[in-house]
Amino acid sequence: MKSVTDVNAVNRLLAYSKQSEVTMHQKAIQILLGGGNNKNRDSIFISDTARSFSKKSIAALIDKSANVSANELSYYFANYNNPSAILAAINFGENVSCGYNPDFKDYGVICFDYNGSSQVVPNYAVPKINANSLPGIRAVNNSLVLNNKSYYSWTTSSGSRYAWTVKNGRIGYAASESLLSEKTGQKGTNYKWEMQKASNILTHLARGIDLWGYSRDEVLSTCEKVGITPGFFSIDAGAGKHTYILQESGKVINVNAEIKRLNKMNWIAIGYKEGDTFSVYGNEYAIDSSGHLNISIDDIFTSTEIKYPSRN
Repeated sequence: MKSVTDVNAVNRLLAYSKQSEVTMHQKAIQILLGGGNNKNRDSIFISDTARSFSKKSIAALIDKSANVSANELSYYFANYNNPSAILAAINFGENVSCGYNPDFKDYGVICFDYNGSSQVVPNYAVPKINANSLPGIRAVNNSLVLNNKSYYSWTTSSGSRYAWTVKNGRIGYAASESLLSEKTGQKGTNYKWEMQKASNILTHLARGIDLWGYSRDEVLSTCEKVGITPGFFSIDAGAGKHTYILQESGKVINVNAEIKRLNKMNWIAIGYKEGDTFSVYGNEYAIDSSGHLNISIDDIFTSTEIKYPSRN
């Protein structure tokens, strides 16, 4: 396999038949991934053999149809021995996409923007993440707090663990892993569909977006999976703290939105009077002279009900 690390040898190999090229690429990929043996590695790794590849050899292995320039490889070359930086650019960068022929995905590149410049990393040179070494996504006392731009693991119903990321309220399968995973439908064997639903539900909650389109059973199941039980719960994943009420039925009430609605309303204009008192989630709030309530999302609530005063 030494010839694979020599750029001239690689270029000669590229001139062979397509079948020879496929065989060569597959061997190179196996070396890059360390033969798939990652049991004793850190959470982020690339094989020692892969690090010994010359940069020109790596570039030569990219499918010519990708039309990659030397400038587009500058970030990869500058961080050639820094897998964490490469993963961060892909998983937490902007305009991340994967360009490849589905039949030959290993020969393409993952693209992303860096400092206003389009950059690429060869698909098969993207470091792998060991999901088994990452912390799980778990709420504590019905409070789910996830560090922004961080890695977590997600366990599917089959018991398999996958690397997930958190970025500005987006919670889901790491781009560096998902972009190169096998495509599958709703009945796929890699549980991609199952993860997609859970990812969307958690992301909607983390960003304060309505859960329209998801059944109450799906919402209840996802919340239960991360340790959220019926009652008040909150989630903060880099897009601000959002507070909700989860009912036994799976219905979710957006407390932030409800408090905003109550504070915005001019209650005197619709028949109430100054001093009328509302009981909001266990606390009492009186209408002020302007006709408004002044409820803080940071108040401590002890009830899931809102009680309105009677109107004359």
